[in-house]
Amino acid sequence: MFNIYLIFFILAYILGSFPTAYLIVKKSVNKDVRKQESKNVGAMNVMRITGKPMLFLLTVFLDVGKGALSVLIPQQFTYLNYNLVLAISLAGFGAILGHCFSLYFKIKDNKFSGGKAQACLAGVLMTLNFKWLFLPWALSCLLFVLATQTFFFGQFMGNIFLPLIGYFLVPEYFLLCVLMVIPIFIKQWPHFIPALKGARPKWYFKSKASQKNI
Repeated sequence: MFNIYLIFFILAYILGSFPTAYLIVKKSVNKDVRKQESKNVGAMNVMRITGKPMLFLLTVFLDVGKGALSVLIPQQFTYLNYNLVLAISLAGFGAILGHCFSLYFKIKDNKFSGGKAQACLAGVLMTLNFKWLFLPWALSCLLFVLATQTFFFGQFMGNIFLPLIGYFLVPEYFLLCVLMVIPIFIKQWPHFIPALKGARPKWYFKSKASQKNI
């Protein structure tokens, strides 16, 4: 039975490793998203590099879809009588881990790299429990964005609150919430001190040139 959990984890990891932002930027403007603007492999950096809202929305849609699909797959084979919550937890963790440390880049460049998995995380949360997982997490992110006027701090604090949200509101997914924020924090932490010093852009939708004119 252990093998089925491993299969779900590996499938989700491969799914999460799909580098949506990298491929969209490469195809549209022939640039490496990891070397432009914030250097993050994510939807907001796609917007900042390309200036095209439709490409931003496409990236969000596909990354949310990665997270959603990763936790939907284990729900299709419950007749095998495994622990569904555990299977979903490992799959959700696998998708986030894959987005943050993509197998695609390991094969391509022999180095794990990736994004901060916010859209992928949103896909997992809204699929599992929109009311008690996704909405509280999204609201906590929004409150800190409004309070600090910086998207980074909204994301960072939202992820701090996520395990608490899981523990108090949907305790069966507490383990999943803890597991998912670990790779995200590993990706976010190097940017925390620069953000405190004001080195991070306040509005991710703007390019560096636009930031200088604010």
